[in-house]
Amino acid sequence: MLEQQTEVPPESETGDFTSVKALKSILQRIEQGIVLMDERRNLLFANKRARRILAAETEDDVAKVLERNCPDRIFEKIKEKQGTTTFIDITLPDQDKRNLVGLEIYYIGTLLAAPCYLVLMHDFSKWRKLDELHSRFATYLSHRMRTPLTAVRNAVKILNEEAETLSQSKEEKLLDIGWRNTEKLISSLDELQKIFMIESEEMNVCRTLIMVNREMKPLFGELVREGRIRGFKLRMPELAILAGRGRLRDFITTAVDAYWKWIGEAPFIECNSSIREDFRGFGGCGRKIKISMRPRFSGRCEVERGRLKDFLFYHEAHRGLILNRIATALDGEIDIDSKDKISLFLPINPPFNREKDLVYPIHMMMERAELTGGEFHIAALKMVGVAN
Repeated sequence: MLEQQTEVPPESETGDFTSVKALKSILQRIEQGIVLMDERRNLLFANKRARRILAAETEDDVAKVLERNCPDRIFEKIKEKQGTTTFIDITLPDQDKRNLVGLEIYYIGTLLAAPCYLVLMHDFSKWRKLDELHSRFATYLSHRMRTPLTAVRNAVKILNEEAETLSQSKEEKLLDIGWRNTEKLISSLDELQKIFMIESEEMNVCRTLIMVNREMKPLFGELVREGRIRGFKLRMPELAILAGRGRLRDFITTAVDAYWKWIGEAPFIECNSSIREDFRGFGGCGRKIKISMRPRFSGRCEVERGRLKDFLFYHEAHRGLILNRIATALDGEIDIDSKDKISLFLPINPPFNREKDLVYPIHMMMERAELTGGEFHIAALKMVGVAN
């Protein structure tokens, strides 16, 4: 359908010529193929996008293409139903290709002084380009998984066939090759799983009450033991929030992997948190916790790396996509600033969500009271009335 509404000056004041001229100036800028024809199917106007879709150089060529591909019977049906949809297959000149185009044709009696036909075009070649991108993405992931699989297979093959003649140092080297490439394969499979979860919209979470500091400290310690970071510095208050524990861990580990890929080595991570208050237009204040991470560079890092935001947009776009979708699943926002710091903003008191929140609210209230050290209130009563 037409993406934006148009208004035409009254015919009684300007006449048909002026109204068509004004309509042309508006429709010319719309990024959708649009054609206007009178009742006799004489071409009144075809915008640039329509000419590109139909591979036509002039408006006369547009008229010939429509006349050749749209029989009279279609226009008779349009008058009866006020509109119809059809498809035409266009041969692209000087190319051994054909382009499928969808047409929405409407018979409108109020757009101009006399009734006219409005033709909207949909270029299916864009969908083909999207399929090509999906294919390239699958090929990229296939290559990333095939390479470590081949390395593991070769290492195991040598260990199996030449075990008696190998020295201890050679065996240790082959085992190290197998171990590192297995880790790469697992990482690629994790990314593939997250991408498919994004495609199928299965990034849902089950929210529970967590203490941010108690959650982050063991997670970063685990990353150090796995060799994914060199160390960390954590500065966080003892703050309880309602969030998805698993998705929060996914966000941190994905961000750490993005830093490693960008820098070229395991980073040292500084992580801190603060509170942001957003004042609303009708009063009240929304409070969010800001969890920020940034790497501490070593002298071995390359000087010219470019900005992290550009890196996640061009070179590792799938990682940037995963980070954004995980943040959305957590009801949060992500920000990557000019200093390459990744920040996640999470609501401290999010609105109740039946699909994300715990099934047993009383258990959640007891857990909140235990973590925060506050009193546990089952109900609050207030008397309202007028004293006599």
